[in-house]
Amino acid sequence: MSKTQVLEKISKQPASPGGGQGGPTAIVIAGATGDLARKRIFPALFELFTNNLLPQKLKIIAAARTKHTDKSFREVLNETLSRKNEEFLKLIDYLSLDVAQNINLANLSKHIEQFEKITNSCTQRIFYMAIAPTILEKAVENLASNNLHLGCPIHHQQNTKSRIIIEKPYGTDLKSAQSLGQKLLQYFNEDQIYRIDHYLGKETVQNIFAFRFGNDIFEPIWNKDFIDHVQITTAEGIGVEKRGEFYDKTGALRDITQNHLLQLLTLTAMEEPEKFETESIRKKKLEILSSIKELTFDEIPKFSVRGQYEGYLAEEKIASNSKTETYALIKLFIKNQRWQGIPFYLRTGKKLMGKVTSIIIQFKESGHKLYKNFQDTIPNHITIQIQPNEGIGIRLAAKKPGLTTQLEPVDMEFCYKTSFDTPQPDAYERLILDVILGDQSLFISQEEVEASWKIIDPIEEVWQSSKSKLTLYKPGTWGPSQADDLIKADSRHWLAPLLTICKI
Repeated sequence: MSKTQVLEKISKQPASPGGGQGGPTAIVIAGATGDLARKRIFPALFELFTNNLLPQKLKIIAAARTKHTDKSFREVLNETLSRKNEEFLKLIDYLSLDVAQNINLANLSKHIEQFEKITNSCTQRIFYMAIAPTILEKAVENLASNNLHLGCPIHHQQNTKSRIIIEKPYGTDLKSAQSLGQKLLQYFNEDQIYRIDHYLGKETVQNIFAFRFGNDIFEPIWNKDFIDHVQITTAEGIGVEKRGEFYDKTGALRDITQNHLLQLLTLTAMEEPEKFETESIRKKKLEILSSIKELTFDEIPKFSVRGQYEGYLAEEKIASNSKTETYALIKLFIKNQRWQGIPFYLRTGKKLMGKVTSIIIQFKESGHKLYKNFQDTIPNHITIQIQPNEGIGIRLAAKKPGLTTQLEPVDMEFCYKTSFDTPQPDAYERLILDVILGDQSLFISQEEVEASWKIIDPIEEVWQSSKSKLTLYKPGTWGPSQADDLIKADSRHWLAPLLTICKI
């Protein structure tokens, strides 16, 4: 049954919370006491449950090193949910175990098998590895040593192969990403591995497809003949918070650019897939990543900026002499017929002016011969805003009311919160549901991971050498002044700080 058929069938069911569809499913959340599970995974499962989108026969097994009983963990979890629901909490059992040290995994296996005996059927097993990336490979080995990767041991049906969800970062460089990929593929097939990037679960990101390929007015001008450049930004107003130990070993380039920003670039630049299916979409995304021009050792310092916000060294668990960047900017080019010569500016940073993730496509200026007074204003551009409020804005020129002919820029907006009566699901809700349904179209392939690292590794290498300067910037700004200098040298300027759409 296709995903569409499943959703149609679900929508016709009586509104009984937790009713859902699908065969018996056991979801194991390793790292269940961590921030990711507490803030994202369990709330997403709760919303799916209340909207009748989970399987009728479901067991959620929360697993972590912390000592808890079923009751005590449910009480802790109940405080993080939007509202109390005893029926949902009853679905959750807690097991104290250590996936990295192979402690008590045999008990996990018995727990799942007991659920299968109760349901008298083969269970779809899903392992959500919400754990530190440093222990992921060992954890995968330990799952396999307990035969948990094999799926249902009774029937061995094709459709009950275990599925595993992993969070970024997928390695720290190409070599480690390949090692992790080999370890996963040693025990799981590619169609069982779900590499999650929550940005891809957001409605506006998915709407890039509809915007480009569902509207004939945009695709003919989506190329080098009409587009001047593209700006892709992920900015945060906060600092490293409690992630200092992880962040200081990672930095902005590897934490955000390697995955989130490059994924947004692929969706913006890719050719239309033959079908709206996993393999077709992944093929087109990979084509873009493989076509990105490799920067030379001498080009990288000219085409990139790295910065660190003032006060970073005083943050918790940050090395006193740290050279880790909290701001990263790179300028990339795609070597294909559609995008030849068009720069893509990718930037990300912490302690900037605010929280925003956007893709801005700026169009070329034709001269405006009839309206000379409009020459120095902001050019036409499209803003695809992913956060804080999801939507799409188009900057146009319009005649200002009055007796004189004068143009001013105006914005046309489409905002998710005000345009539809349908509730907007959280990204994790969509992605977890996709895993349950076996749909990988919004997940990342191993080939994409490796292609992304091939872009990032040479930049990281130069940044760690004396060739690249780390510049301090003041919190509450848009980053180092060198970022402005880089884009001004191309006779362009930043647009993301100037326009935030859907201010609701």
